[in-house]
Amino acid sequence: MQRRCNRACRSNRAAAARHVADLARRFVGGTVYQAFLSAFFYHRWHAPVSGTIVKAYLVDGTYYSDADAEGYDPSSLNDSQGYITAVAARAVIVIDCDDPAIGEVACVFGGMAEVSSCMIDALPGQRVRKGEELGYFQYGGSTYCLIFRPGVIESFVRQPPFDDKAPPIQVNAPLCTAR
Repeated sequence: MQRRCNRACRSNRAAAARHVADLARRFVGGTVYQAFLSAFFYHRWHAPVSGTIVKAYLVDGTYYSDADAEGYDPSSLNDSQGYITAVAARAVIVIDCDDPAIGEVACVFGGMAEVSSCMIDALPGQRVRKGEELGYFQYGGSTYCLIFRPGVIESFVRQPPFDDKAPPIQVNAPLCTAR
């Protein structure tokens, strides 16, 4: 059944679009760290920094979608992770870090393949410690992005060329060094 969008609906959609655009502008020119969470490993999300949750919301999206531009992907949707974080069902959590030199860090948790069950535990206004659980996927392989403002990240622990056979990074292990 198709539902018509009345004036209030259009107004809400416009406000939501403005909110996303305002949030995105804060990170233009920043650094994105994206990683894959295998279906065989851990599916809980942890705070990358200590601070206060300023935004926490779910975004409806697709599932079992992949980017045709990536070509045939024998590993399922692994090559489409960048695309998936823009179109799949996902959770967005923004943390205002206690360290003002780092500022806000955006966390985007995207369901891959059949995963669309993003469960947020951390709520706006809540203080979290680095490593504290923020939420989880209820099932399956997924991806996530940590997005930092410009000039925050000095370097990442893992450097190219990347090895698909390398052991997974352990929960709460260092990912990067801030300036």
